[in-house]
Amino acid sequence: MPDHTLDRSVTVDRWNHAYPPRLTVAPGDTVELQMHDSTGGQFGPASTTEDLERLDRDRIHALTGPVAVEGAEPGDRLILDILSYEHEGWAWTGVHPGRALLPNDFSEPFLQVWELEETVTRSLPGLAIPLAPFCGILGVQPAEPGEHRTRAPGVHGGNLDVRHLTAGSRLHLPVLVPGAGLCAGDAHAAQGDGEVCLNGMEAPMTVRLRVDLVKKDPLPGPFLETPHRYHPPATEGAGWWCWIESDPDPRAACQRVVRRAIDHLTRVPGLSPEQAYIACSVALHLSIAQLVNDPVTTITGAWPRALLT
Repeated sequence: MPDHTLDRSVTVDRWNHAYPPRLTVAPGDTVELQMHDSTGGQFGPASTTEDLERLDRDRIHALTGPVAVEGAEPGDRLILDILSYEHEGWAWTGVHPGRALLPNDFSEPFLQVWELEETVTRSLPGLAIPLAPFCGILGVQPAEPGEHRTRAPGVHGGNLDVRHLTAGSRLHLPVLVPGAGLCAGDAHAAQGDGEVCLNGMEAPMTVRLRVDLVKKDPLPGPFLETPHRYHPPATEGAGWWCWIESDPDPRAACQRVVRRAIDHLTRVPGLSPEQAYIACSVALHLSIAQLVNDPVTTITGAWPRALLT
C-alpha cells in the first residue's frame, strides 16, 4: 500500500508556485496520484465527436497536485521512481483541424474512443496496439512567479510527453522552489514519438511513485533513467515499415513522413485517413537519422508490423 493517496477531486490547470500543496510527503515515501484524462473529465467512454467540438481547452491539462516534499529547497534534486500505472479501461484520441503536425490536412474533427484491455487495445480494425502507460506531465513548480499554461515543457519538466516515462523508470527533476510542488497528469495509455495528431491515448489513470530527494545536487533539466528497450517488446518480431524524408526544415520532413504513413495505413490494413492519423499518433516512431549534412535533416518514421492482425 502507498504511504499516501491523493485523489482527483481538485486539479490545477496552470503552473504557479504560489498554489498551496494538497499533500506533503517525506523523502522515501510512496504516493498514489489519481488523475483525470487531460481534459479534466470532459470526456468519457461514451463521448462522441460532438464532445470534441465542445471541448473547453482552458481546462487542459488537469493536474493532480501540488505535492510538497519535506526539506526540498532550490538546488536540490527530486527523484521519482515510477512504480506502476493503472488505467480505467478507456481512452480517447482526437483529430483537431488547424492544430498539431498536419493542421491543414483534415477539415473535420474526429474522435476515437479506445476500449483498453489489460495490455492492448483492438479498437481500430486490423490492429492490436500494445499499451505502454505513462504520464505526459510530470513536473515541479517553476521558479518564475505567476500562472503559466501547462502546454510548454521546460527545466521544471512538465509536459514532456516522453513515452519512456513508464513503470520501472526513474525521473530526476531539479527543485526550483521550496517544497518542489510536484504535479502529475496528462496520462497516456500509449503514444508514438511526436504525438503527431495532438493526442496520445488520453486516459484517466493512477500512478504510484516513490519520492526521494538529494540535497545540494543541482540539475540543469530533467534526466531519465529507463531499463526498457527503445521499442516495446510487443512490437518486435515481425519487422518494420520505415518512411524516410529529408528537408532543411525537420518539421516539413516529419509532415511528409506522416502523410506517407497515413497513405500506407489506409491501404494496409485499410483504415480511414482519420484513423490512420490517430494510429500514427499513438504508435509511429519518429527519429532523426542525420544532422551532419547541413542544412538538410533526415527523418525516419517506423511502423511496427507486429501491430497488424
